[in-house]
Amino acid sequence: MDAQAFHQRTAEELAALYTNRDQAPDGWRETLAWHWELAGAYGEAVDAALEVAEMRVSELAFTEALRWVERVLALLDRLSTLERRAYEMRAYSLTIMVLEFGGQYREALGYARLLLRLAEERGNVEAQGRSFLFLGRMQREIGRLAAAEAELLRALDLAERHELFELMAETRLHLAKVHQLQGRHLEAFQQLELAQELSQDDHARLARVCTGIGDVYRVLGAGREALSLYHRALKLEIGTSNRLGQAMLYEKLALSHLELERIGESLQCAQEALRIRDDMNDRVGQARSHTILGSVQRKLENLSQALQHFEHARELEQGLQNQRGLIIALTNIGDTSRLLHDDERARASYIEALALARDLNDHIALARMHERLGDLSHKEGLTEAARAHWKEALNIRDMLGHSDECIKLRQRILSVAPDQPHSE
Repeated sequence: MDAQAFHQRTAEELAALYTNRDQAPDGWRETLAWHWELAGAYGEAVDAALEVAEMRVSELAFTEALRWVERVLALLDRLSTLERRAYEMRAYSLTIMVLEFGGQYREALGYARLLLRLAEERGNVEAQGRSFLFLGRMQREIGRLAAAEAELLRALDLAERHELFELMAETRLHLAKVHQLQGRHLEAFQQLELAQELSQDDHARLARVCTGIGDVYRVLGAGREALSLYHRALKLEIGTSNRLGQAMLYEKLALSHLELERIGESLQCAQEALRIRDDMNDRVGQARSHTILGSVQRKLENLSQALQHFEHARELEQGLQNQRGLIIALTNIGDTSRLLHDDERARASYIEALALARDLNDHIALARMHERLGDLSHKEGLTEAARAHWKEALNIRDMLGHSDECIKLRQRILSVAPDQPHSE
């Protein structure tokens, strides 16, 4: 018996033994995928590898899931065009989910476009709607809010026309987040209320709806109402054993407690969030938890500890190549360095963040960095440099319609006189 025939026979025996059995040895599907691949049965290998990847996602083991997704994509290239059709939509959907978890939003955006093209070619309406939803979510994550809204409205229109109620609820939930980020809080509430009506029997989605409503309340300064909704959502997430949802809610509770000056409760929630993130090896979440812990320690005036947390977040974001996360980390490092009177380090952090914001065309981050660099220049007596930075920030804020920020910036600009020429 040659090697290929041996692997074929072994794979067939494994599949016959364990496919329909509740009790099976750990790792048998991974072994099955390996044998199918060595047997040259690439379709069966893709199917087995997809099952492993899906299991890892269900276990929230996303690092392992990514490894198997990469293997699936490599195996797809070894299939004929006809064989590939049976697996590629399932593979691309799974790839998007795994990349999204890892913060690789631009890569996920590319696969969402591939998925949409395939769905349109095959006339699969539900897959088209899911593709629009994926596209909207990824556009939102990279800060393209207008594009995100357009894609989500396409998904919603399709869901309503074809009475796809689950897609409708999910789309309204994500559309609400976009509206919130755009400052359109009433519209965000409206979308969340409609999503809530469609989610009464789905505790997992209902938890996310409650979280969304809590987010809007927190942005509007209603911290106690936000806390109540976050606690309700946390109970639902614990009931569904969703550890990822629990970690996110502990972080939101930490921020809410911090805003209400409940520093001890904030610290406990942030530490619990990081514990869960560490258990899951969730690097994206670890960066967020370290950022929140840094904010708590800064509030406690433990500035060296705060800086350690922000530096840890920066290292994680660099490893993930998440530019938006890097901007946040660098901003926090700059702000904390200023409190430590290390203006040189603060300036370097702000300048690095400014360059990243330009690269992303992130207008809000650009305004924030110019404001901070203006403040730093003013402190150092560089009046013209301060005015130039504040004017840049004012132009951006004015374009975005941020009236309160514009008032403050005009006051800053008027408060300083131009530099006087030095006498010879």
